[in-house]
Amino acid sequence: MKEKKKYNKKLKDIKKHIENLPGVNTEAHGNRTRKTIGFEVFDNEDITSSISALLEVCYYALDGNGTFVYPKHSNKTPVSSVTKILEIVIDLLPHDQMFCLDKISEILSEQGLKKK
Repeated sequence: MKEKKKYNKKLKDIKKHIENLPGVNTEAHGNRTRKTIGFEVFDNEDITSSISALLEVCYYALDGNGTFVYPKHSNKTPVSSVTKILEIVIDLLPHDQMFCLDKISEILSEQGLKKK
């Protein structure tokens, strides 16, 4: 019985550490659990330079001059690696910021028309 309590305590400790894992956010969506990660950027220029760097990796991988697949991951292919990077790039695109800038530009152009 004492061993079972120790085992349960260990499981609770492990669960606590997993739940508090820094950099990983977990959300429940119906019967699925969605985990997200993030990285820090300083400004919009930093976002676009990160996106550019990822696209450059895709370009060089598709160019055929190098294989970007780690030997231990034999089930991966350059195409699947590039596909994953492109998915990340799409997620990184600053859609909300661009929408906000469009709205700001619209408001400013309306102000300019009213002044004339």
